[in-house]
Amino acid sequence: MDHFTRHRALPEGFICGERIEEDEGGLRSVIFYCNLPEMNGETLEFNCREPSCGALEGDEEAATLTDDDYIVDPNFFDDGYTMAGKTGFKVWTGTRFLIEALVWKSPSDETRLREIQDTIRRGANIIELGSGVGVIGTYLAAMGARVLLTDLPTLVENAIDNNLLRNNGSLSFASECPKWLQPDGLPIGKGWASSTPLDWTLPIEDQLPKEQMASIEVIVASDVVFLFEMLNSLLDTVSALFKASEVHCPTFILSFQRRDAKHGNKSAAFTTVDSILESVKQRGWTIKCLTWRYVTINNDTDEGVIEGKTEVFVFEIRP
Repeated sequence: MDHFTRHRALPEGFICGERIEEDEGGLRSVIFYCNLPEMNGETLEFNCREPSCGALEGDEEAATLTDDDYIVDPNFFDDGYTMAGKTGFKVWTGTRFLIEALVWKSPSDETRLREIQDTIRRGANIIELGSGVGVIGTYLAAMGARVLLTDLPTLVENAIDNNLLRNNGSLSFASECPKWLQPDGLPIGKGWASSTPLDWTLPIEDQLPKEQMASIEVIVASDVVFLFEMLNSLLDTVSALFKASEVHCPTFILSFQRRDAKHGNKSAAFTTVDSILESVKQRGWTIKCLTWRYVTINNDTDEGVIEGKTEVFVFEIRP
């Protein structure tokens, strides 16, 4: 299929890494960082609870925590907190690849991907679903977009808001905050970002003002449906945003790492490529693979940890 022929090489100049940061109480956390293009080596930084998974390449600096650094999850008893929510406190493979695809241009990029890249840099109104620690939304804001980052309340309060403040104003070129992100929008690089809690299992119209939903041009999400039980909730939320947007033909950009190697397309627990394609088709939408890449992963087996490869995709879904 043509959808799956757009293999993308690593972009030259893009660097990610990690380091350990210790607070006044001696608690150690991981700082994930990544550089911005065309900004004299400026970087964005994100405080995470654990080292990233699959987001570093080659000899990029990786951080390691000891067993003593892993504390009892302080948010375990928060309302609405799930195991899926817990995974949001670290950076995953799809995060890096989605940033590369949407920001770091490649000569091999097809016309549609180039159009999306230009739309973002011109100041697109974007909502990110399942923002985690906020890497993608913050990065797109730094490049000129106006972004609303969303996730479960625990992640907004304990990760996203802190990381927006961490990157606020350090290299700000932004003008007045757009009305749809007021009153809490923060200047990040060339754009603006704000955050709000959003639970996909609840009606979106009860959680976001109509004016915000009407402004959205682009929806982005990365590595948010690894469990099959999450797929329909995500697509229901996307459907509500499609209907509420007053922009002509809004678009949904989804990065997805294949995790169904063991059970193939019959995996009961994990979302598969086929299940995404079928679910989108059932809703009468279109889906296109904009780009993809092989990534290295570590598989836990009876014989120990074995290094392997899998694919990570960037899909565009449109109503």
